[in-house]
Amino acid sequence: MVRILVTGATGGLGANVVAEAAARGLRVRALVRDPARAKVAPGVEVVKGDALDAAALARALEGCDALFHLVNVVIGKDWVDVTARLLEAAIGACTKTGARLVFPANVWIFGRGRPGEIVDETRAPAPSSELGRARAKKEARLRASGVRFAMVRLPEFYGPHVQTLTGPPLRRIAAGRTGIWFGPPDVEVELVLMPDAARVLLDVGLADGVDGETFHYPGAALITPRAFFAEARRIASGGRFLALPALAVRAAALVSPMARSFADILHLWEAPILLDGKKLGRRFPHVRTTPYSEGLAATIDWLRRNPGARMYG
Repeated sequence: MVRILVTGATGGLGANVVAEAAARGLRVRALVRDPARAKVAPGVEVVKGDALDAAALARALEGCDALFHLVNVVIGKDWVDVTARLLEAAIGACTKTGARLVFPANVWIFGRGRPGEIVDETRAPAPSSELGRARAKKEARLRASGVRFAMVRLPEFYGPHVQTLTGPPLRRIAAGRTGIWFGPPDVEVELVLMPDAARVLLDVGLADGVDGETFHYPGAALITPRAFFAEARRIASGGRFLALPALAVRAAALVSPMARSFADILHLWEAPILLDGKKLGRRFPHVRTTPYSEGLAATIDWLRRNPGARMYG
């Protein structure tokens, strides 16, 4: 039976991967810092450890077929350094054990999008932000590491357990309050439902013949943030929506590390990168993408059932 190790198992993507893997009957091991606070599906093996500790990570990975490297940290002044160290620990553990490293890539490495362009897996990185350059370095490091790996490139997330850009405004709308969006409200973007992303990561990460491959998984459809949150408000039967102008976001960046990070990649909402999913569709023709109305209904329901779920932003 396939066994996997998931780091970041209580975070946005990790929690969804753990739940999906457990539902598939896989043997799942979750690395967490505090097992007493970890809420995972029945049958999931919880292992105490720090993903920055390469030796502990290697011990946890023994006997596993794949490491799903899903641990992340709050974006701020230490993000570049800490996430680089996390990847080094993961590479070291996979080097020692021979497990495949499954890595969730994003669109930050491509800089500004161009009108009408859909980006496929052949596009070379061209980052135009500090965070984008850091992500590009991580991908290059992984490709040069010599470990077995597979990458799935994803757009921005929404859904259960999501703690980043879409998470806080959707939580506020679910509670009948004002959801605040950072950036232009009327530029067409794409978003991916987190459980969909989890399914694709598992499909790719456990498939034969994908070592060294990258697959792009686009969102359900093009949609503006205004329309996206309007649908959320319709489903929630309440709430309001407020978009902060780019000038306000960049002004806040002068005093706030979190706002500075948002401002660094604000161009991705002004001139979005849109992904071409043809390669993924050819290799995994069963892949389904949840429509926004269905995904938002599930998200609003989850937020209302889990009002105390950890959230930042």
